[in-house]
Amino acid sequence: MPDIGEILAHMPAEAQHRFESAGEFVKRLAHRVQKWRERLAEDEQPVILSILANGSAIEVRSVGEDGHSGVVIEGVLDGASCMFVSHQASLQILCYTQKVEPEQRRKIGFHVGGEEIEV
Repeated sequence: MPDIGEILAHMPAEAQHRFESAGEFVKRLAHRVQKWRERLAEDEQPVILSILANGSAIEVRSVGEDGHSGVVIEGVLDGASCMFVSHQASLQILCYTQKVEPEQRRKIGFHVGGEEIEV
């Protein structure tokens, strides 16, 4: 059996903590939403809301990492475009489905390490 302590000792510190990074959070969220979308009907789409501390909700258009622990949300709040930057530990996300005409389905962008994942 491999010695986990020895493996971690030879792993760069960044790699040891990558699992807890904002980038990993965004990648996992993109993967979950993608798998969820595959199971939806043609007239449904996923919607992601970012819930703010005051109870307001941003309808998310894109999510990206901002450094190791920060997350940047771009979306719509009360009908206006907005950008919200938060530590990943403070971020609250709600996902639900919305009925739409199939030709009106839109993608949500996820940005990690200079790469864009559209879901």
